[in-house]
This record gives sequence, C-alpha cells and structure tokens, in this order.
Amino acid sequence: MQKIPVKLAAPGMKLAKPVTRDNGMVVLAEGLELTEGIIKKLESMNVERIVVQGNPVDLGDAGNSSWAQKAERLDFLFRRYSKDKWMFRVKGFFREYFNLKAAAQKAAEEAERLAEEQAAAAAAEAEAAEAAKNGGEA
Repeated sequence: MQKIPVKLAAPGMKLAKPVTRDNGMVVLAEGLELTEGIIKKLESMNVERIVVQGNPVDLGDAGNSSWAQKAERLDFLFRRYSKDKWMFRVKGFFREYFNLKAAAQKAAEEAERLAEEQAAAAAAEAEAAEAAKNGGEA
C-alpha cells in the first residue's frame, strides 16, 4: 500500500483505500482500478493524494524503505533534541513503531520464502509422480 500524489497515478493501479470527500462520503471504492478518466476526475475534484495497492511509484527514497534502517536514522534525526524529554518520548514512539514494522516486514519475507519453497516442492513432487506414471506406461 502506498500513498501517492494523484499526478503520479497511472491507469491500471488499484485503490487500497476508498477516496472520500471532506464530509466522509465515499467517492471511489477500495479496490477500484484506475482509468485515465477516473484520474482526470480526481484531478478536477482537487484530490491531492490517493492510496494504491503495492508500491508502484518510486517516491525518491532510492528503494531504501527498510523499517530497520529508518529506526537506525532516528538518533541522527533527533540529535538536536537530546535534552528535550518530550522529543525523547516522540523518538521512542517512532523507534517502537519502526521496530514493529521491521519485524512484520521480516515475517512477511519469511512467509513468502516458505511459500515459494512449498510451491517448488509440490511442483517437484508432481513432476516425479508424472514421470513415474509415464515410466510405468512404457
């Protein structure tokens, strides 16, 4: 899921969250595939940002969106506020959030790796069964 400016939207992208008006009325539903006409309509309605599925647009972070790396940068970003107890708490909240996101990212990557391994094992098993079947018929 990625929040992008409407100017960077392209036909084929799908909305990850509904587009709503200021009063909360839904204008476009979640899961809707964008078309050129819909994008032009959003621009005419002065919608600035939308949330789309996946990460289809490089927003300038050079592909470096690792949550663990963001957590590491906090000390540098908050270096001027070392004596401010409130900013110390804010930094702590950010660190906790980034660490949770890093753990979730790692778990998702591990689950994807396991799914790929299981699919490869199932394919190999099916291929072996097919070979055994064809070998038995000859």
